Formats: sequence, C-alpha cells, structure tokens
Amino acid sequence: MKIPSNELIKLLNGNIKKKVINNEIFNIADIKDNSENVEKDDVFIAFKGSRFDGHDFILSAFDKGASLIIAQNEEKIPTTDSLQYIIVDDIKKAAADLSHKLFDISPDDFKILGVTGTNGKSTTVSLVHHILQKSDKDSTLISTVEIKIKDEVIKEPYNTTPSILELSKILKNSKENNIEFINMEVSSHAIHQRRIEGFKFDIISFTNITRDHLDYHKDFEEYKNIKLSLMNYLKDEGKIIINLDRLNKEDFVKSGKEVITYGFKKNADFVIDNYEQTLQQMKFTITTKENKSFEIRSHLIGKFNVYNITNAFVIATLFGLDPEKIIYPIFTFKGVPGRFQIVPNSQSLGFVAVIDFAHTPDALNEVLKTASSITEGRIITVFGAGGNADQGKRKLMGQVVSENSDVIVLTNDDPKDEDPNQIIEDVSKGIDKDKHFIIIPDRETAIDTALRFANKGDMVIIAGRGHEKYQLFAHGKKVEFNDYEVTKKLIDKIKRSSGR
Repeated sequence: MKIPSNELIKLLNGNIKKKVINNEIFNIADIKDNSENVEKDDVFIAFKGSRFDGHDFILSAFDKGASLIIAQNEEKIPTTDSLQYIIVDDIKKAAADLSHKLFDISPDDFKILGVTGTNGKSTTVSLVHHILQKSDKDSTLISTVEIKIKDEVIKEPYNTTPSILELSKILKNSKENNIEFINMEVSSHAIHQRRIEGFKFDIISFTNITRDHLDYHKDFEEYKNIKLSLMNYLKDEGKIIINLDRLNKEDFVKSGKEVITYGFKKNADFVIDNYEQTLQQMKFTITTKENKSFEIRSHLIGKFNVYNITNAFVIATLFGLDPEKIIYPIFTFKGVPGRFQIVPNSQSLGFVAVIDFAHTPDALNEVLKTASSITEGRIITVFGAGGNADQGKRKLMGQVVSENSDVIVLTNDDPKDEDPNQIIEDVSKGIDKDKHFIIIPDRETAIDTALRFANKGDMVIIAGRGHEKYQLFAHGKKVEFNDYEVTKKLIDKIKRSSGR
C-alpha cells in the first residue's frame, strides 16, 4: 500500500514526538513487531515487552529492508544514515491506528463479542461461534484453543488474546471473507498490555472473576479492576452480560451501559432452573424476563457448563437470533478439547477418564464437584501447577483437590523455568496427608498409575493442561505431550495387557 508521508503524519497526529522522514511516499508492504520476520518495505514497530525490547532490534529490522521504524524511546534509535523513523508518545495507539489504516478495517465493520473472566471463556465463545455458524451467520472465533474463520482453523494460538498486529490481520482476513461476527476471548494480560487497542465491542460478557495470574498482577484487586476496565472498550450502544450468581451487578451498572444478567437467582434477567444431569448429558430451563421458558439439552455436563451455555444463549439472542432456533445448535455442540473431555475408551474398562483445563482453585473445585455428582465410585485426581505463575494459588489448589478427591496423584504440569520439585512441594502443602496421596513427577507415569488405580465406577480427572500439546520446561525446552492422546494411548495399553 502506498501512503504519502503527510497522510502518515496526519494519521498519527497528536501522537508524534519526533520524526525523521525523507520519503514523500511510503510503499508499505506489511507491519511487523518481530525483527526476524521483517521483509522489504515493512514497517517495524519497536514494542517493549516484558522479556525483549524491540528497540534493541531496530538495526536488524532496518538491515532486512524495513522502510520505516515506529518507536517510543528515542535514546535507543541507532545512529544510522538513511534510517527513517517516527517517535511516538503511545506506541500501542500508533500500531492500532496504522494497522487499521493499512488493512482497511474498523470495529464498525463487525458485530464484536468479548468474553472475559477467570473461567468459562473458551467454551462460551466457541459455543457462540457454533450457534452462529449453524444459523448461517458467518463468524470468526478467537479463543485460547483455536482461531477459526467460519469452520476453518487458521491457527492454534500461543496467547489467549493475540497481539494488536495479529488481531488486525485476523480482522482483515475476516472482512475479506465477509464475516459479520467476531467472537473473542479477552484475557487480563491482553487488557493490561492493550492488545485490544482500537477495538470496540458490541457485547462484553463477564463469566466470573476469581483468583488467577497473581504472578503478573499485584493483587486480586488489581486483577479484578483490570478485568472490569474492559467496559471502557464498549461501543456507544454496547451491552454488558454478567453471571449474577458469581458477580456483583453494582460493579457494572456504573459504566452507564445496559447490564443483562443470568443465573439461578430468581431476580436475574435470564433465570436457570430445573437442572438435571447424567454422565451423558444434561438438561435445564432458561426463563426470560418476558416469562418465556426454553428447555436446553446439551452433551456438556457440569454446573459451570450450565453457566457457559446460558451465557452463549443470552449472547446469541442479543445478536438477534430467534431463541427457539438456538436450542438445537446448543444440543449439537460437542464441546471444546480439554474441557471436561471424556476419553471414550476408558469406559470399556468400567471407569471414566476426563481431561480438563482446570488450573485454578475455583476451576478445580467446579470440576471435582461435577465429577462427584455423577460418579458412584471414587474420584482420582492427577494434577500439578504451572511454573512462572501465581505461586500463592498452589497450596489452595492442593486444598481443593484434597477436599474433593479420594485418591491424589501429584505430578508436573508445565514447570517452565522453575524447579519442578519446588512446585510440587508448594502444592503438597495444601494436601491432607491422611488422604491416599502419591507424588509421581513424570506426568505420563502419573497418569498411567492413576488409570491402574481405577476400579469400576471410579472417575479419573486429569487436570491442568487440557488442550495443550506441549509440556514446557526450563531453557525453552518443549516436549510433545497432550493429556488426551497420552491417556488414550495408556488405556489402550492397559486393555491389551489385560486381554480386553
């Protein structure tokens, strides 16, 4: 795209501290924030991250053909002839303004949903996407598990919410595919780091706010306030949806926006009732303010999924879908990988193995209580805690698992740069030592042991990693490991050895 320099300056007007520009017209091929990916005529945005500072890679980007550098720290600009650059006050705003201009996109091109909260985001946005697609409404999904345009997976992301530039490219791709709806998970990191700069949402849904990421946030109050600040990104006529059972409505009405509530509480706008479940499916009713009731049936189970489904139901109605026509797409939704995902071949051995992403005290509590409500036998839990993360929640996780399990197998999760043995020690402080409790650091051995402990009627919960495909260790080491695939393989091995 050719952009006259005076138009570029006008675009960044009010944000420019200094400019060194010789070109009258810039031929901009793309915008990059990783110098390794820079090609001829790209603009390089020198973001400063928590681990790396893009300013340190300006010369590398220039040598690879970057036509323009946008930076925030003038002191780190190399003294190189012919280097053209713009120093801005707010580099996040500059990146959003420039990428939206280059890719010819705007939040007004779409109806945009943002779902935030500690738990339930992936299932909610994935179900909304499924409902829209099954209702002949073209949709894009941006979740922790996958990024999809219509029914095509275009990426399995690293972060829950992509960067400013990656989001802009997803919107560009979506616009080219005539997408009407964007459904996105929004993490607290993304809000704090302003990865959603330039976004405006039609609907923001808050699932819950419980302890998480206190390695990153100063305390729970800061974490909560950052989550709540997502309301600043609503469009003028935007709406807020909250789980009234889990959140205080007063925290949201002060935004001045319309707040729609759901929950088991009778004063919710959408009231949940008549909840029943088995291992195979569940059913419940949703009653609107107009006193219209809809019976919902789903292959998902668990009270947490009742909330997720109701949330998606409310969102779909606000997007203009007929409530009667939402019911069947809900029934056909098979769930999200790694979210209370039953490993089918376990049932032939008389027990049930379940993979779940639960990695916070609250999520573990919800999953284990669901397991108890549908299991006649024992609950056997395999879990650990992640490294480079909130250390304070580890003992709490141990307590929750101890209170809700009959047999506990403590193992490694993703230790990353921390000492795996120290993580295990931190978690074990919360476990009642009178429980049937064993420590097996190797995760595959731990899962195998738990499966061999299981008797008829038991349920084995393998928690913490869900859909993830790699275990992460120190010095960037990645080991291919997916809980579902490993568990399935181990069960087949048990069946062969027992002649079944």
